[in-house]
Amino acid sequence: MLTDEEQVAFRASIDGVRSLAAKRLRCIGDVGHAVGFVANLLRSLDSVAARAAELGPVPDCKIGCSYCCHVRVEATDPEVFWIVRRIHQRPASEVTDLIEKLRRRVAGRNLASLDTRQGCIFLAESRCTIYEVRPAACRKAHSLSVKQCEAFAPEIPQNLKLLVEAEALMIGTAEAYREVDLPASAHELDSAVLLALSDASAEARWYARAQSGVM
Repeated sequence: MLTDEEQVAFRASIDGVRSLAAKRLRCIGDVGHAVGFVANLLRSLDSVAARAAELGPVPDCKIGCSYCCHVRVEATDPEVFWIVRRIHQRPASEVTDLIEKLRRRVAGRNLASLDTRQGCIFLAESRCTIYEVRPAACRKAHSLSVKQCEAFAPEIPQNLKLLVEAEALMIGTAEAYREVDLPASAHELDSAVLLALSDASAEARWYARAQSGVM
């Protein structure tokens, strides 16, 4: 829990990110750059995580550890399109196979299965196959005790400072996109990626939401 003073500082951090990001987004004049702008958030989150690891406490996460890759993941509209742009760089056959896998997974999902720990569809041999473009939610995920993760503990010890800084960046960036009339809501990753891969007009329609003269 944050103190009242910490909550004020947290909101100020969000507003600072939102103001700067919205200013930069208004200078962007095409959909490619509007989508690509989210990479700034992802790089900033990596910097926050690296700085937190230097200052401690050091996360207990290791290469090949994928416990956090077995929970529901959400991503915003620009994050989803950023991931899809990278996926489209793969051979057409791989993209087709992925779409079919996503369709089967989404179709087979029901209320009972939402609580199961199903491995991320982008997980292969305990490695993330979209690591460079993985969502912000994945980048802030960490644990100070792998034993707690192994036991599927209801609460995982984490670095509060890292979480607060990451949340400020994520919320502020999402608010900036919305400020320039570009949707940036959180969506379940599998369903959102499937929609963006299956509908060639999805990205253009997202960008068209921006009002004339805003961007």
